[in-house]
Amino acid sequence: IKYIGELVQKSEQEMLKTKNFGKKSLNEIKDVLVGMGFSLGMKIDGFTPEKFSPPRKED
Repeated sequence: IKYIGELVQKSEQEMLKTKNFGKKSLNEIKDVLVGMGFSLGMKIDGFTPEKFSPPRKED
């Protein structure tokens, strides 16, 4: 996960399946997201990480 847009589209269950990620981490992330006006499990139409990634350098 590199972008908030990716994070907020995950469910709590998906997050808890992440290695070394537990309930405490989940609650901390949820608190920060709420402070930003977001929550887990949001649907963001048209979000693709590629839109926010820098162009790849061609060798």
